[in-house]
Amino acid sequence: MATIFSKIIAREIPAQFVFEDEVCVVIMDKFPAIRGQLLVIPKIEVDYIFDLPEDVYLHLFKIAKKVAVAADKAFETFRTCIIVEGFEVPHVHVKVYPMMAKEHLGVAISQKPNEASDVELLQQAGQIRAKLQ
Repeated sequence: MATIFSKIIAREIPAQFVFEDEVCVVIMDKFPAIRGQLLVIPKIEVDYIFDLPEDVYLHLFKIAKKVAVAADKAFETFRTCIIVEGFEVPHVHVKVYPMMAKEHLGVAISQKPNEASDVELLQQAGQIRAKLQ
């Protein structure tokens, strides 16, 4: 059965795409713990990150770095962090958290996320896309 991420990749469920290539997509997290939160998702549906083919695994982190650098520029962050946990959706995804201050890390990890508006996500995605190189 297809995961929600597979349905997003297939455009069956709307999302705000920031980046896409033949291996993965980057979308704005619809339920961010922190403003500007992104998800880097492989197009192949694998539950556990260490079960990914090595080339896909390495590519995800290359793209995570690329969008993290763009988020740093777009939001003038203190630092951008990445986390791979794999508990919510059985489809690997790298969470990218643009931190505006050092204190945000604990908040980003422990806070119950709120749904972001489509307008917010569109604006944030545009800001990040503008900084992608």
